[in-house]
Amino acid sequence: MQTAAVKRQHVNRTINAFGEVRPDPQSQITRDAAYAAFVEQLDVTLGQPVHKGDPLLTLRTAPAARAKYLSAKAQVRFAQKSLARKKKLLKQRLATHADVDAAEQALATARTALATQKALGTGDPTRVIKAPFSGIVSQLPVQPGNEVQTGTRLFQLARRDSLQVALGIEPDEASRVKKGMSIRVIPLFAGGNGVATQVARVNAVVDPSTRLVNIVVRLSGQQAQPFLPGMRVKGVLTLASQSQLTVPRSAVLHDNHGDYVFIVHNGKAHRVNVKTGAENDGRLGVNGALKAGQQVVVKGNYELSDGMAVRSRS
Repeated sequence: MQTAAVKRQHVNRTINAFGEVRPDPQSQITRDAAYAAFVEQLDVTLGQPVHKGDPLLTLRTAPAARAKYLSAKAQVRFAQKSLARKKKLLKQRLATHADVDAAEQALATARTALATQKALGTGDPTRVIKAPFSGIVSQLPVQPGNEVQTGTRLFQLARRDSLQVALGIEPDEASRVKKGMSIRVIPLFAGGNGVATQVARVNAVVDPSTRLVNIVVRLSGQQAQPFLPGMRVKGVLTLASQSQLTVPRSAVLHDNHGDYVFIVHNGKAHRVNVKTGAENDGRLGVNGALKAGQQVVVKGNYELSDGMAVRSRS
């Protein structure tokens, strides 16, 4: 027969939630094709970490897009010649100042159109797209040889040091969780103590796939280092901390009348009915006719009955 002391200690009321690490949508950038082109080369794969300035892919400008650039370039040359001609005619009094103004406006419009094509990249036969910051390639829907049109998704890049975790809790618990509450996020399979952060958002709908309400937390900077997108994690949310009597979990038994423990007093076992609360580090919070320092039976208690003589060791 083995006993342990009833203790008074602070017990945290917690909720455990489970979920998955994802890139933070606020930190991601997507790049779509600005003009018709062909994917000539891919320098990365899906999920690959990259550094700022690393090449991601090479585009070869499609003939139709290249033609727009060449047409815009020709329009500038034509407008320049037209303006020069109008100015010459003005000196000969064969054109008006309004004619010259119109020619200058046409040249400005043509130059703007050419600058737009240059900014899009249609002036280059090929163009290497580079990473604008260090991160992870989170989407890569194209393959070498693909023809892409304006607006086609090329890639999505997520920052490595900015992650988001959606953790599912039971709907009846959602009202007790508030933005800003402390929560510890722990890798589910890697172990360790995880990192402490705060609840960023509590969703107001039930996720149709899990039937749970998602609470969202964000991990940034050093907090994000132990985690990878796709990793399964547990969130331990602390609701409250209160001083309470506790006993080892193994001390608590259950029958048709509810939970109970056996205390040892004057060499006899005495049954005490209890109500259990939160568990911390293998000890259960209990409410009942107990006092700190009393000895409860933690081993062999299933063999006892109320009033039975016992010989115990702590």
